Amino acid sequence: MTRPSCAVAAATVLYALVFLALGIDRYITFHSGADLGLFTQSIVNYAHGMYNTREGWGHFAYHFSPILYLCVPFVLLAHSALALVAIQAVATALVAPALYMIARRRTNDANAAALACIALLYPPLQGVTFTDFHEIGFAPAAIAWLLWAIDARRFAIAYVLLAVVLSIKEDMAIAMVWLGLCGMIYFARKHERDGFVFSAVAAGVAAVTFVAFFALVVPAAGGGALWRPHWRYDWFGQPAMSLAGQFLARFTYLLEAFVPLALIPFRSRVLLLALPGFAEVLGSRWALAYTMGQHYPGAWVPFVLVAFVIGAADLIEAAPRASRRWVLGVPAALCALTLLVANPLHLGHFLGLPGARDAALNAMIAKVPRTATVGSFDEVYAHLGFYPGARIGIAGYPQYVIADDAYASSAWDGKILPRLRASLGRRVYAPVAEQDGITLYERTTN
Repeated sequence: MTRPSCAVAAATVLYALVFLALGIDRYITFHSGADLGLFTQSIVNYAHGMYNTREGWGHFAYHFSPILYLCVPFVLLAHSALALVAIQAVATALVAPALYMIARRRTNDANAAALACIALLYPPLQGVTFTDFHEIGFAPAAIAWLLWAIDARRFAIAYVLLAVVLSIKEDMAIAMVWLGLCGMIYFARKHERDGFVFSAVAAGVAAVTFVAFFALVVPAAGGGALWRPHWRYDWFGQPAMSLAGQFLARFTYLLEAFVPLALIPFRSRVLLLALPGFAEVLGSRWALAYTMGQHYPGAWVPFVLVAFVIGAADLIEAAPRASRRWVLGVPAALCALTLLVANPLHLGHFLGLPGARDAALNAMIAKVPRTATVGSFDEVYAHLGFYPGARIGIAGYPQYVIADDAYASSAWDGKILPRLRASLGRRVYAPVAEQDGITLYERTTN
């Protein structure tokens, strides 16, 4: 291996280790959210349609994600949700070698390595890594490697990677239809038959996958005729904010996407491939979808990063020698500055030192039989993935409830806690253990 390739390998490993450490801290201090519990519970129930209580159905009623089956042996072997934290850290880190391989086709190894390392500083990518596990975490690296295979005309590898991408989530099918259509135009102009055939196959297979998910998979998984998260695009409902507010929020989101990379992605036509991903997040009426630090940017991040390394490599080769350092220095500085002053990871909120509260929560969880039904709030549910009957809240009156006197959220305070207090008043539940403000309640009646 050359020194630049060793540097990329070292940066990739370091990135994965850092985010694994951050994810472990977030988990053991009970700052992980509902998605981690949802996916752990789904994967543990791999033989039962990946059912989870959060969604109330098999996960395939919501999303087409066969790639989750690859996580099964790791989660079962580790017997911990932390296996998913590790998988996401490694999966997103692997975008860097792909970007290096793409860039080195256009500039020297040292510059290509620098661009790949800068990409690891990109705040939206780090947000996808640090947030709770989600299948879209596989997309950045899988798509970047797919674009490398297409760029290098390694179409046998590209077909395999296409299958991987389509197995991540149903929105990847839309992205691959668009990629295939763009590829057909590109390769037709270049009179490259193999590239045109691959692009046509990609568009066709992706379209079939998308239709089959809704026509066959969703009904079979018990999801009925509608896509379960359709409400996120229900613009006929009451708008969450004014039209001016909607526009400003999305404009700010785009600034967060492109300013850290000094707008360099706009120099490459590859950026056009990001349009479905941006349409998916910006077209939602749900503000969380166009908020950095979530998993949703995973749908467009790989295309933006590939456009960045291609655009930057072209700039480096076209610029005078004295100006080349600016092509590398400016985006690196902007990414670092964003992480310092507007970090989407919100590390101050999600990280901390384990304390008495965390020990008490673990103690209460340990008192609940594994086969029992148990209800609690999001951060505890994240630790209950191996409990088939674990859920958020007390719907259905589970056998046990874990409550925290100091915990507050709109859902807990507005819905769950009033119902729990009413149940205590009717003596449906009684406390059986208490430690540092954490109380375990057991149901006393059927």
